[in-house]
Amino acid sequence: MIQVQQRIRRLMMISGLTLGLGLLAVFIAILYRIFTYQGAATPVPVVEGAAIPTVTRTALGLPADARLVSTALDGERLALTFEEATGATIIVFDTGRMSVVSRLRVAGE
Repeated sequence: MIQVQQRIRRLMMISGLTLGLGLLAVFIAILYRIFTYQGAATPVPVVEGAAIPTVTRTALGLPADARLVSTALDGERLALTFEEATGATIIVFDTGRMSVVSRLRVAGE
């Protein structure tokens, strides 16, 4: 009877320690995620008198009559939708590298 109680105590101790280690690992993982989190948008320092990057419609390969109708930002990618007489053009622009990533032309009807 005493041996059975000792065996049960030992099994309860092992299961309790396993549960405690598991909970500790989960809390450490949560704290790691909290303290190493970096938001998608990193703040850009504003420098007085610094030049502002400018992109023209002709540099994007658009005619002068193209009109900007929509913008969407996702991290460092900017989607610009231009309307012109022949249809619409969607340009995906990488703001970090200042380059065009892709272009989609939607023909008008």
